[in-house]
Amino acid sequence: MVKRRVFDEAFKEMAVELSYVKGSIQEAARELDIDPGRISKWRQRHKKNDQTLPANTTLTDEQQQIRRLQRELREAQI
Repeated sequence: MVKRRVFDEAFKEMAVELSYVKGSIQEAARELDIDPGRISKWRQRHKKNDQTLPANTTLTDEQQQIRRLQRELREAQI
């Protein structure tokens, strides 16, 4: 019987970021040895969560910088 793998939120976020950096869900999935469908679902949820973040939420300077860099990376890849 195959044991089901459970991934924590930190791993999921890292996998999503890796897929953006690699420019391909397939490459990131191959590198992490997981199904590409999982990363695709995590990306969709990640994108949805970014859009639903309340505007009045206070972020640390580091969090703001990370978001800015993520946005710039996505725009540069288009």
